[in-house]
Amino acid sequence: MSGSEQAARWSVAIASEQALVADAVRVSLASRDFRTSTLRWPGEQGQRRSSGRESHDVGLLLSDLDRWPRLRAACLMIARFSVPWVVLTEAPEGPMWGAVLDAGARIVLPSSTGLDEVGKVVVAVATGQLATPVAERERLIASWWELLQRRDMLEQRLHTLTPRENEVLRLLYAGDPVSRIAELLEVSPATVRSQVKAVLRKLDVNSQLSAVAIVGDMATFIGEPGDELLAAL
Repeated sequence: MSGSEQAARWSVAIASEQALVADAVRVSLASRDFRTSTLRWPGEQGQRRSSGRESHDVGLLLSDLDRWPRLRAACLMIARFSVPWVVLTEAPEGPMWGAVLDAGARIVLPSSTGLDEVGKVVVAVATGQLATPVAERERLIASWWELLQRRDMLEQRLHTLTPRENEVLRLLYAGDPVSRIAELLEVSPATVRSQVKAVLRKLDVNSQLSAVAIVGDMATFIGEPGDELLAAL
């Protein structure tokens, strides 16, 4: 059986937060004789963009997985449609790969993978001949759960800050030095330094750089770096 005949046996559902990307991949795979359709991304307005039949043999999900809303939507899509999923992502191998594997994805590939290779992987996954090796899958999922635990710990520490300490941390994250923060808050530099010390103590870090890094770490789970969490404190 030729590659074209083999591809034509399989219906591929394509999902991406970027409609144009999903459509481009759909057209490209259709040109390789796959039966293809696109699924509406969770939260997307309007009608589903689709072509082809509604039952699918395999899913292909494309996402950067670089923010919590995107990651959550990707995991929801994987859980919602009970097909073997192949995920293509810009995210480096690590916790985000573990997240989608934990949600039920069969295999994760870097987005640099060529579409010819993707087509081969799709067929192999659809036929049950390819999946992430068990040891690798367990390692990646464990890294995801470790990241979740770190998120919970950091969130608890951030919630111990007073409103003024939160404001000081926000300004530090923005790159403002102590002198500028004192000017903006209309207090003395000594007062700001005292508040910075309190922030470092509550976050259990030894430097302003480490405190700012915590806010950056939380950006993994929040739309914009730290804004939503810090605004809620």
